[in-house]
Amino acid sequence: MYNLNELNYFITVAQTSSFVKAGQLLGISSSAISHSMRNLEARLHLRLFNRNTRNVSLTEAGEQLYRKISPLFDSINQEVNALSHFTNTPSGTIRINAPSIAVEHIIYPKLRDFLPRYLLIRIEIQADNSWADIVKQGFDMGCRLGDDLAKEMIAVKISPPLKMTLVASLKYLIRTSIPEQIKDLDKHRLIGMRISTQHGTELPWECTQAGKTIKYHPHSQFIINNHLRKQAALDCLGITWIARADVEQELASGELVELLPDLPLPMILFIFIIQVAKVIRMCLN
Repeated sequence: MYNLNELNYFITVAQTSSFVKAGQLLGISSSAISHSMRNLEARLHLRLFNRNTRNVSLTEAGEQLYRKISPLFDSINQEVNALSHFTNTPSGTIRINAPSIAVEHIIYPKLRDFLPRYLLIRIEIQADNSWADIVKQGFDMGCRLGDDLAKEMIAVKISPPLKMTLVASLKYLIRTSIPEQIKDLDKHRLIGMRISTQHGTELPWECTQAGKTIKYHPHSQFIINNHLRKQAALDCLGITWIARADVEQELASGELVELLPDLPLPMILFIFIIQVAKVIRMCLN
């Protein structure tokens, strides 16, 4: 394969008819240009330029080579220059992996304003509560709860804290005792969540007591990793630990009852694991 730099130098000399002017345009010395052209002629076993002390002109072979390759280099330059829209105008597809609650309460509300502003960006979201390997599965970014992050990932907090709460239906509570402290949950039917089979145990329920974070490890009768935990509570299947934002309406209507309201439940922070930091910074602004 021929040296493309030499061919580019050849085109510039042919257009300027001068080693000096070609060198000025290319940012190199005229002697370097002249040396490069001699090397090209030696490899082709052809003389491409007629030279004298003041002028440089193309030979017949040089004219033919210029006519053939000059449009090709113009086309290459146009295609390379066309890539500038990737830096000047945000575009492309962003694949996001995130738990359902993050999609509904954090990500989608931001996208309502973001997408009309950036019409060349295409967003694909997979609502997934199983904590998929975002790199292995081809996602550009992922959203996780708290500080459970994979190694070597860049994390940025993307929302204020979201409060968790313990809830059960009134019909369920009528038939049993109301828990007065966290250990009383052992006596109840519980509705839990397991992030993935790889994590093994259920997701612990966290609360704060005497300034310390306590993790309650439920042994649930029913375990599911999506929003059906709320429906299961409404169907009197037991007590569940859930984001308060997901049950505000049911708490207001009395369909669900908040338990241990005086026991502060910690806030869960949403964090993005970023693969394309520039785009996500735009999204968060």
